Amino acid sequence: MSVGVRAGRWRVERDAHGIPHCWGETLEDLAFAQGWSAAVDRAWQIEVERRRSEATASVLIGPSDWDDFASRAALPVTARAAVADLDEETQAWLLAFVDGVNAGLPEGASRAPEFASVGVDPQEWQPWSPAGVFLVQHVLMGNFGHELWRRQLRQQLGDDALDLLSHEGVPLGGSNAWALTGSRTISGAPVIAADPHRVLEAPGIYQQVRLSTPQIDVSGLAFAGVPGVPHFGHAGSVAWAVTHAMADYQRIAPDADRAVPHPISPSTIDGDIGLAAMRRLLLARSIDDVDATLDGWVEPVNSLVIAGADGRVRERVAGRLVTKGGTVAAPPARRDLADGEVVVHANDRRASVADLGREFAAPHRARRIEELLAERDVWDTDGLAAIQMDTALGSWPTFRLLLGGVAATGAAEEARTRLLAWDGRMDAGSSDAGLFATWRSELVRLVAEHPRLAPLHEPTGLSPMFAPWVDPVARVGAGIERVVHVGREWGLPLDELTVQALERTADAVATPPRTDATWGERHHAPFVRVVPDLAPPSGPIGGDGDCVLATAAAPGLSDLCWRGPTARLVWSLDGPSAWVVPLGADGPHHAPHAHDQHESWRTGELIPIERTT
Repeated sequence: MSVGVRAGRWRVERDAHGIPHCWGETLEDLAFAQGWSAAVDRAWQIEVERRRSEATASVLIGPSDWDDFASRAALPVTARAAVADLDEETQAWLLAFVDGVNAGLPEGASRAPEFASVGVDPQEWQPWSPAGVFLVQHVLMGNFGHELWRRQLRQQLGDDALDLLSHEGVPLGGSNAWALTGSRTISGAPVIAADPHRVLEAPGIYQQVRLSTPQIDVSGLAFAGVPGVPHFGHAGSVAWAVTHAMADYQRIAPDADRAVPHPISPSTIDGDIGLAAMRRLLLARSIDDVDATLDGWVEPVNSLVIAGADGRVRERVAGRLVTKGGTVAAPPARRDLADGEVVVHANDRRASVADLGREFAAPHRARRIEELLAERDVWDTDGLAAIQMDTALGSWPTFRLLLGGVAATGAAEEARTRLLAWDGRMDAGSSDAGLFATWRSELVRLVAEHPRLAPLHEPTGLSPMFAPWVDPVARVGAGIERVVHVGREWGLPLDELTVQALERTADAVATPPRTDATWGERHHAPFVRVVPDLAPPSGPIGGDGDCVLATAAAPGLSDLCWRGPTARLVWSLDGPSAWVVPLGADGPHHAPHAHDQHESWRTGELIPIERTT
């Protein structure tokens, strides 16, 4: 237990996994406690994100184009604007959080060896610092990167290329969320299951927290350095979860620099990031409360599932879009589920979001979740957690059909025969899944090397920081299923390339140390960290971009898992709830709770949440 300048009015306790339970006499006292906890547990992480938001990250990460980008994208200016005209209650709540951060920074810095490694001390937080951290976490997760790629395609290959390499099947979004009404659950009450997928970092982007006052008791996932639990929360009588709606809510700025372009976002136009909505979510007691609060949401544009203890389940879209005249709220597309119905969101093109964007995830994950949910009449927490770990590769039927239509010889034919007998599951211990990954990468490279796509290899003039969006091998790898469907229309000799890929695969498998390597031996997470020497070990990971367990690799470039579930949770409105994050709740790599959830996360176990209300 810890107390500070508001002695007797706040405290922070930790459970067996180090997850903080922040308590305050008032909502402002609670915000102070949450800020203090974030600083003590994640001092280095929030220092990095604060500096990124202020375009001064080079002090920590060395020379890069990030600071130039952050300045051009107006992150420092937007963060200040976001707190300039807040209502008094939200302002008091935010300032209390900042006070808590500053109170906890000395202890947090003493626990974080990274400060000594780079020779800096943490700086005092300002009222706009949490807004800046929130902006950093979302400025590059919208459609901006896709717009850069579409521009590159048009310039190098013409508009027709958009159908080949900018279409459904790009697995850059991997989040899942679904909800069941009470007649489909063991408890008889609604249940939400969710697993957001983002870049895997150490420590993780989300911080598990429990936030309580005498009036509220909310468990959820916080962005370290940002008050509240804006994306995933369970308030006892109501719970909510989000997925990215894949809306086109950003535009490339017309005056953007060629090398370091920047987006125009709703927040940069309106000077609002939805801080008032974040505070009001903590006070929500019903579906209608959450729904009304989300009318004030800004960005990203999210799809939400909301479930209440009264038995109702609702889905809706929330956020704003940039238009030529300014911004406009996305159509909420709210709908209440009928009894016995389920709803699944997986970044896919659904009726409620189809008109909002152009780039959606393939329907594989959504269809697979619906298929698995149909196998039982009622579900419990353990069963839903098992669905989150499903490794069936949704795109495998496409590749199996391609392989079934060619013939090879010798070792290449042996590889083809072995692949055709494979069950299509990307299990960590499967050597057949490893063989498939080798063949897929070889096919990606051959397609990317084909003269038909040669113009894409011309220099883009863009900073290397945009490579994940515009690298031609990465984009062919991300959209290889679409290439298989329409590549022949583009003059790509897919049968010939398939056989060549088999031949390369046979050679690779025969060359140590790749001989019969399992998927998990090659598919593990590097866990991005500013000080690389302190990155933790990962262990083998199953899944792939088109699996429900959407641990995306970069076919053609790397089998490493850069994106994956940054949390998994099951919210029950009248029964056991549970969650887990990669690594652990604490930030310093040597701390007892820095990695103690990792094996549970890797193998699909969830940690029960203790709730008193």
